[in-house]
Amino acid sequence: MAANNRPAGVTLVGFLIVLVGLAYVVLSVLGLIARGSEVAIGLGGLLVALAVGIVYLLVAKGIFNGNKFSRFLVTIVTVIGLLGGFMSLIFATVQNNRVQGAVQAGVSVIILIMLHTRRAKQFFG
Repeated sequence: MAANNRPAGVTLVGFLIVLVGLAYVVLSVLGLIARGSEVAIGLGGLLVALAVGIVYLLVAKGIFNGNKFSRFLVTIVTVIGLLGGFMSLIFATVQNNRVQGAVQAGVSVIILIMLHTRRAKQFFG
């Protein structure tokens, strides 16, 4: 299916994944640059974050192209986020954590809906 047939919700999810991936990459590179100063940042953690950012960008490319495996990965990560949001909502002792949990759960539900509509299922084949 061509990009002009891609559902808007799938495009939005792909765009959000790109933003997260770019944030990981940019912040990791900035952290690697700052390592030369007095900033105490672990090299291993920065390299892992850089790798995670690259994986996010590759998965976003798959989402834009209608790759089933990319949708599967996003679904798994989103379900984990949904469960984490519910856990925060239920068990948090601080009000801010409950609000964060509610937002996380809500965004996760919206992402899942956008990736599993009838049109999205057709797009991913």
